Amino acid sequence: MIDFRQRSTASEYMDNATIDGAAVVKTLNEIEYVNRWLGGVNTTRDALHRLLPTGNRQSLSLLDLGTGSADIPIAVVRWARRRRMAIEITAVDFNPAICEVARQRTAAYSEITVREADIFALTDAEAFDVVHCAMFLHHFPQSQAAAILRMMYHLCRSGIIVNDLHRHPLAYYSIIGLGRLLSLSPMFQHDGPISVLRGFQRSDLEALSEMSGLAHVEIAWRWPFRYVMTARKQR
Repeated sequence: MIDFRQRSTASEYMDNATIDGAAVVKTLNEIEYVNRWLGGVNTTRDALHRLLPTGNRQSLSLLDLGTGSADIPIAVVRWARRRRMAIEITAVDFNPAICEVARQRTAAYSEITVREADIFALTDAEAFDVVHCAMFLHHFPQSQAAAILRMMYHLCRSGIIVNDLHRHPLAYYSIIGLGRLLSLSPMFQHDGPISVLRGFQRSDLEALSEMSGLAHVEIAWRWPFRYVMTARKQR
């Protein structure tokens, strides 16, 4: 019997910094598909609309943590280009093989710089207008997740965006069914359901915002089974 009341502590293959090869590329492709068709990209773009007064904004700098294949940074650059907004994105991941995939995918996007880095070593990095993470925070237990949120808030000038999974039975069984129906990779079929179990309910995110001392927090549910949390930094 699965207990959906508490976040799972099970590990995912993607937690391993040494994992590489064709299996990683295939899984990143599948994550891109999920982000595109199941709301991940739109969730981030909509959060940027709410967080920033984009009407008169001429430029934007963004730090993306746990960037994976950098599919969301690419989508944000396209969004900024349509608005003729100058944008610079630093996309960070801790896995060298994943960073190489991201560099290949972003070769046509000079606005994006991919960096291999341990996020916990970014505490004294330069500041960015927005610090963002998608499908990333659930990889960490509550105490570490709170530390990451504090670091994100420290590094932002305007605010932070967290785009992650809603821990729910329907989301869990749906991702299992989707993996089987589409014959997705063994890595995705292993990590996908665990990601949901490591995901969040509103109470988890509310607790995290209190633990990290965030102010001006908004938490919104997005179909299908995502939460987006924003915290605006008052000037």
